[in-house]
Amino acid sequence: MKVSIELEPCLKNKSGIGVYTYELTKRLQSSKDIVFTGDIFNFLNKNSIPTDIEKLHIKKSICKLFPYAIYRRIWRYLPIKYNFLFEENADIYHFFNFIVPPKISGKVITTIHDLTYILYPETISGNSRRRLEKDMRHTIRQSDFIITVSKNSKREIIKYLNIDERKIAVVYNGVDEVYKKVLSSEEISAVKKKYNIPGKYLLYLGTLEPRKNIETIIKAYNCFKKSHKEEIKLVLAGKKGWLYESIFKLVKDFGIENEVIFTDYIDDADKAPLYQGAEIFLFPSLYEGFGIPVIEAMASRIPVITSNSSSLPEVAGNAAIMTDPLDYEKISDSIERILNEEGLREKMINEGIKQADKFNWDSSAEKLKNIYYELYRSKI
Repeated sequence: MKVSIELEPCLKNKSGIGVYTYELTKRLQSSKDIVFTGDIFNFLNKNSIPTDIEKLHIKKSICKLFPYAIYRRIWRYLPIKYNFLFEENADIYHFFNFIVPPKISGKVITTIHDLTYILYPETISGNSRRRLEKDMRHTIRQSDFIITVSKNSKREIIKYLNIDERKIAVVYNGVDEVYKKVLSSEEISAVKKKYNIPGKYLLYLGTLEPRKNIETIIKAYNCFKKSHKEEIKLVLAGKKGWLYESIFKLVKDFGIENEVIFTDYIDDADKAPLYQGAEIFLFPSLYEGFGIPVIEAMASRIPVITSNSSSLPEVAGNAAIMTDPLDYEKISDSIERILNEEGLREKMINEGIKQADKFNWDSSAEKLKNIYYELYRSKI
């Protein structure tokens, strides 16, 4: 059996979708009876392929004709056969980032991570929303099977996209073992120094964009600072996304520019030390298909405050404090509780470790491999 995997989400600064694609591919590559190919757009070979992708022990099939972004724009008007671009004929094509190109000869699996564009359309740009609405209709028509990343997302996809329950399965995200390794104070201090983080801090890690609800984090921190005299910074770690400007403006309006640290993009190797150095991880996202940072923080032995909405209760279980994502006063009170209530921090850390252990990349890769077999044998 030959399986072609879209590696496009892994090629630049990896977000949650890139992590999902890479971690599963890394584990699938050792399959003895499946031949995997990774598809990459690299216009005229102008871009270097990331080292971790180069090290994958699968064949890389390169399209040099144009960048992926251009291909996305033209395929409705010039539906070039995908197999032609990569000169391959796989039995199954797996697209990890929602969208399926036109004219594919072979069975198609698509991973749909969430339905932000339907349920929280105000949190993405109008152009992105309209493009997703059009492309998703084609994706559903072309896909033989749908993968998603949580039971909550599965329910939403069945409801809003009218998918047959027999044609969709959940393959969870996992947590990398690197987060479970207890790091030395020297390793943590080195990363704090790299990002100019002094002393104690509260942490958010993710893209700076409306869906992540960062303005509520800032409001909660500002409220917390008024009653808490100990010096604790707020670290907002992640690259700038759509409409990030209002986040910086709110920090300025509150006059807390010296208390809030923006790191920009965090290298993968620096994430574990950054988590382990934090007092609390804050993730009150408005909506998530899964929410990988929650289990990364738990595996890193850090208490988590997150939202009581979308997939986050499913992912966090009973190991986090969950609040209304817009209730900044409750988030502020929760920060105080963790810092001051005797035994609570240790209890949350222990429960978090157990919860993170439920999400394993190896078992997720095995489940995905079984889906490939079943689709290949036309049992689904």
